[in-house]
Amino acid sequence: MYITTADQLKTFCENIQSADVLVVDTEFVRERTYFHRTGLIQVGGGEHFAAIDPIALPDMTPLLELLKDPTKVKVFHAARQDLEILVRLCGQVIPPVFDTQIAAALVGWGTQISFAKIVYKALGKKIHKSETYTDWCRRPLSDSQIEYAIDDVRYLMPVYNKLIERLKKMGRLDWVQGEVNAWEDPKTFALPDPYQRFMKIKNLRSLRPRNLAVLQEIAAWREGEAVKRDCLAKAIIRDETLLEIARKAPRDAKTLSGIRGFYQKELNKGGASILSAIERAMELPESDLVELPESNGHATTRGVEELLSAYVQIRSEELKIEPSVLADRKQIHSFVAHFEKKEDMKEHFLFQGWRKELIGSPMFSLLSGKVGLKIDPSGQVRLIES
Repeated sequence: MYITTADQLKTFCENIQSADVLVVDTEFVRERTYFHRTGLIQVGGGEHFAAIDPIALPDMTPLLELLKDPTKVKVFHAARQDLEILVRLCGQVIPPVFDTQIAAALVGWGTQISFAKIVYKALGKKIHKSETYTDWCRRPLSDSQIEYAIDDVRYLMPVYNKLIERLKKMGRLDWVQGEVNAWEDPKTFALPDPYQRFMKIKNLRSLRPRNLAVLQEIAAWREGEAVKRDCLAKAIIRDETLLEIARKAPRDAKTLSGIRGFYQKELNKGGASILSAIERAMELPESDLVELPESNGHATTRGVEELLSAYVQIRSEELKIEPSVLADRKQIHSFVAHFEKKEDMKEHFLFQGWRKELIGSPMFSLLSGKVGLKIDPSGQVRLIES
């Protein structure tokens, strides 16, 4: 069903009102804009599935109210970008959420599994992603494009049911909640702090502290403009040009206009604001200048991370899931660094939820010297009391 009118939307939402589980997907374009341009929202509940046209329907209140209902599970595959769109439309997070890509990793189907692969894994059916590069905001959409979009939620429901069955059988259903907590936290979808955006710019360490303050101010200005104009930040001023402005810290429009890569069009539009941002940075007291963290971070004791990585590999084989699902290299490094710097381990990611018992606590015992690793006569690696 392709929904383009308010009456169609009202009827469809009434039909799925009693469903405890809603399967949801979106189609969007995000090539030159800051925010997603949403072309379709696909939703299914019970036996009803539809592609809803947000371009034809500026008011989608009946659908948004259903999505905000805390008694209904909202199922996605690779939920992040879909949720960015829907949280913005709803004005709030929409728990509870279930992500089939995350669940697939927890049952041993692989990390970052594509939708086509998960459909084949769960249902034994091959689907073709022939419309992946469609401009979903262009109208009219063909019948085949609409069917393609609806299939994403039509197949998502049985995939969800299959994963729930498998998670229950493996005793891992509660693992999923810990993994999707971020999708239910408003902080996840808050706009980035504009005053931290300068940290993404290459070669910023070549700047002196005062010039770094200039970079921070003008990068924050650029981020705010990108939000207001709904465009990519680099379309306003490229990173290389921003860095050069910070290095030279021009105090007047003539000097600013002479910087390579800074064009008259932007000088007319934002030149005064950029000069004001530079002025703010130049007037900052020395004590308020930004300090960059150490580039190399904490250097852990040689061989320790390799030992823990080996243990993670062993545990992943026992649990039949990929090692990165348990703990990736960055998390292992962070865990060792926390331990060596005597920081509170209780707050560490690997001490949260199901990971604490399966990997966090054993790794802590290894680091503390309470246990060691031993290869038993059968060739299995075991933890032994020291």
